[in-house]
Amino acid sequence: MTKNILYSIAGILLGFLLGFTVANFGGRPRLASNATGVANGAARPLEPGQEGGQLPPGHPNINDNGASGGTAASSSAQAQAAMDEADRNPKDFTAQIRAAAIFFQLSSMDKAELYLNRSLALKPDDPDALTGMGQTKYETGDYTAAATYFEKVLAQNPNDADLRTDLANTYAKRTPPDYARAIAEYRKALDSDPKNELALEGLATASLQKGDKTTARDAVEKLAGVNPSNPALSSLRSKLDAK
Repeated sequence: MTKNILYSIAGILLGFLLGFTVANFGGRPRLASNATGVANGAARPLEPGQEGGQLPPGHPNINDNGASGGTAASSSAQAQAAMDEADRNPKDFTAQIRAAAIFFQLSSMDKAELYLNRSLALKPDDPDALTGMGQTKYETGDYTAAATYFEKVLAQNPNDADLRTDLANTYAKRTPPDYARAIAEYRKALDSDPKNELALEGLATASLQKGDKTTARDAVEKLAGVNPSNPALSSLRSKLDAK
């Protein structure tokens, strides 16, 4: 799981990506949002007669606040339009993933997951939908499930250093953390992209947690060489000095 990259979901889809921020161990928006692209998507607005009317079977309740972001979602005309479009066209992959992207941006993860499940039912191996589901699972704290989806994408493209870093993050964030596996995945990411800042930051952080100052210091020095202004450097150096 820009800052990260967020689902290049929209790479294929009218160019909009989802947005989310990964806490700790770096995270890039790998679903970085392009609000203009989403807003200009093909989702048509509700007809006056449809507002407040009966919706198609399986249409989620837009006013359901069961997940974070419910209030924002329920007040978003864009979300209502995208949801209506997706529900009235259940075989339209683009409509499903567009709705998922909008609800993700509104932090309504239950609805984002619903439309991602529909997307994957239509295209089980689609890398954007798989990545999006992984990011959604990550955002809700289900790191094991997130890893499963990331691994499916990496099986198709093993040299995706950013997604490999997201996978590493899922191991670093678990309870208990699996720092050894996280470090192994950060190293794989760096094999593909030696200057990947988030992988270097993650490697340094996980190594510090394991008490491996040598590896951590080496990663910090490489990170400084890649980007002397990286905002994580100050904290990492302080932790190195403290241990």
